[in-house]
Amino acid sequence: MAFIKFSTQDYPPAERLEVSQDIYAAIANIEATIPRGQLPHIETRIRLLPGISIALVECSPLVVRRQSRQLQDGNDDFSLLLNPAGKNTWTTTMEGLGEVQCAPGSGCFGFNDRPGEIKFDGARTYMLNISFSRALLGPLVAELERTSRSPLLSQEPFNHLVQCAVALTQGDEHSDNSIMEDANRLLDLATLAVGTNRDREMLARQRGLREARMKAVKADLMAHAWRGDLSLSWVAKRHGISPGYVRAMFEREGGSFTDYLLGLRLQRVFDRLRNPVHLNRSVADIAYDAGFNNLSWFYRAFKRHFALTPTQVRELAVVECTS
Repeated sequence: MAFIKFSTQDYPPAERLEVSQDIYAAIANIEATIPRGQLPHIETRIRLLPGISIALVECSPLVVRRQSRQLQDGNDDFSLLLNPAGKNTWTTTMEGLGEVQCAPGSGCFGFNDRPGEIKFDGARTYMLNISFSRALLGPLVAELERTSRSPLLSQEPFNHLVQCAVALTQGDEHSDNSIMEDANRLLDLATLAVGTNRDREMLARQRGLREARMKAVKADLMAHAWRGDLSLSWVAKRHGISPGYVRAMFEREGGSFTDYLLGLRLQRVFDRLRNPVHLNRSVADIAYDAGFNNLSWFYRAFKRHFALTPTQVRELAVVECTS
């Protein structure tokens, strides 16, 4: 049951704007816009369960968006967006559902495959995002997708759902049995909160489990791909599955774990070479920061992947900036 934590407080003040728009945005797969002249404060704790992800966010004024670029990740999960605490209201706007204001103690429904944004205006605002795989809760999604407004959430199940989900973001270790118990409890509470019966067929849940595990592994790689010691065994242990199972999941998609991890690291280098903020950093420094530890191999892999050398990519970026 993987756990991910991010805090701008872990970085010097001068770096907090960049890490909010770079690292945090990559973890959440969103675009992050910070009001001009403000120092961002973002704390997020993410728990990944089979078919379910839970993210508890505390932030200063911020706008997050999922637009065409982010929607290309193929994430078609649906989410309960809850305001669990504090005094501040946030506003979400989503295609097909319009604008919804969520005060503390309320929440709304969202679809990850639709463009939308969330605006946080208060000095300290909280959001609890609980995303469910379609494969696990397909009938619920099918019914709600026919509506044009987010359903009102029943208060008592809402309160229990918040309590259960927040507890799971605290980073404590859980056994395999308790992981499934927690996942089932969240599914039950979400169903009660929304007021729709869920499909209890075991076969559907089994079909969804493999897909859910793959999404959880990929999300974990998005957050930790830059670790130089990251390995297949490390990822498998975090998710409570065998290295062979992880390898088979990627092979089933026609690729490999190694190639997927390499692609993430190469794309990070490519993006930073095109970013004027990193213009004064050496290619080697950027490559090492992305998790590479062999420069000769990195240069060959980069050229093979992009059909350009790192120097050529940087030169093109400079031309674009000055033209």
